[in-house]
Amino acid sequence: MASAGSAPWRKFAFALLILAYFLYFNWDGLWAQFAADDMMNMSIYWKLPTTRIVLDLFTPWRGAYRPMGSLFYLPLLQFAGLNPLPYHAAMLGILLGNLYLIYRFARRVGCGELQAGLATLVVAYHAGLSVLYYSTAFIYDVLCFSFYMSAFLCYARVRAQGRRLSGRETALVMGLYLLALDSKEMALTLPIVLLAYEWIHHRPKEWTPGEIVRWLLGPGRVMLYCVALNLFYLYGKAFGPDALLQSPAYRAELSLQRLFAFEKAAMGDLFLAWGSFSWRGVVAVWLLLAYLAWRRQRPVLRFCWVFLMFTPLPLAVLEGRGGGCLYIPLAGWAVFAAVVLTDVAGAAARFLAAEPVFRRAGYAGLFAALLCATFFFWAQENDHQKRRFVRAAMADVGRLTGATLDKLRALNPHVKPGTHVAFLNDPFDDWDMLFIAELWFRDKSLQFHLQRKVPLPPEELAKMTVFDFRDGRLVQVTGGGSRLP
Repeated sequence: MASAGSAPWRKFAFALLILAYFLYFNWDGLWAQFAADDMMNMSIYWKLPTTRIVLDLFTPWRGAYRPMGSLFYLPLLQFAGLNPLPYHAAMLGILLGNLYLIYRFARRVGCGELQAGLATLVVAYHAGLSVLYYSTAFIYDVLCFSFYMSAFLCYARVRAQGRRLSGRETALVMGLYLLALDSKEMALTLPIVLLAYEWIHHRPKEWTPGEIVRWLLGPGRVMLYCVALNLFYLYGKAFGPDALLQSPAYRAELSLQRLFAFEKAAMGDLFLAWGSFSWRGVVAVWLLLAYLAWRRQRPVLRFCWVFLMFTPLPLAVLEGRGGGCLYIPLAGWAVFAAVVLTDVAGAAARFLAAEPVFRRAGYAGLFAALLCATFFFWAQENDHQKRRFVRAAMADVGRLTGATLDKLRALNPHVKPGTHVAFLNDPFDDWDMLFIAELWFRDKSLQFHLQRKVPLPPEELAKMTVFDFRDGRLVQVTGGGSRLP
């Protein structure tokens, strides 16, 4: 396989290419608004006492709602208020850092430098997962990827040295894995990924009962610890005080129908071919992937096959998951595609180099031309999708939230502590105005009421500070104790 080369200038040039590609596609995400879920999530964390936030990070059996999100939202809320730009800048910074993790991941599972660089380019921007790059509501997926990949890399680095993890190294892997679970449920598959890495890259010569016991007491114990942590985590999600699985939106269902519904949507996102996959198309892709992975002794393809087949399982049992939620599976798809692409380009270049017409170009030139042409068309398609669909979606996200925040900035209201505050005719169908008001005033002594949700009689409203949305503006109607007009 052709390599990107070990010359420092080549690595630096490729890193600059990846950075330029990332910034070209994602720079405008800085000016996106908050998503509607941002206000709800931020409000949930803001109302929690600090001791509860810290406790939630280390007690997965309580089933707290993605506590790592609090460490993203709350410091930014403290220093940036409700200005969305710093939030987007922070998330894009994490996404940029994740590109190093995907590069190291590709190298660790058996890719050359060129293949790892190509996989990193795929992850740097993917139009099918575009919401990742402009909606901070997907910070959970971004953080989960960071800690999930970090845990895997810490484990694989030690195992690649031919030794077992020490107690300190095991604690580091488990700590990172806990933070991945604290970020999002997608992390549940790490024990399967570690097992696949062991089976494919560090398999014992014989699977005798004694060898299995030695393996379980050695490298396998990390996987057993991960499984035990998963059990605590799942208990919290099913039976804890904040059990997520009790919510209708997170009701898990393991069925063939839901699996195919998920795979059809997921493959549409991954291949930028929405609505093109039937169940037959899904099966055909599965068979092709299996053939490519197992036809020859290619550990990197076999590992990626396990990775991309099993990491989506937490999504497949839920309804309507896809898009940005596919961030972790995308890593397996990107590495698999990079390896297959270089294989095909290498075979085509060797064939063409033997032809008189192309002989003068040479194998290296033909190989580079084929890779550049392929990635040019992939980048062009991503650019087309962004111009045609993504920019409109990005402009629309949080439009109402942004407009409401602008009205609050224009009025810049202040209310006395301990006041009851009511909002009339707010523009939201759900409880968004409540969350926005809590975050705007950030005073836990205030009590907020939405007249559209819980109507109050005029005599009750007359005792409150009342705001109303009129003629495209937010106006203060009463200041508490005064009469309503």
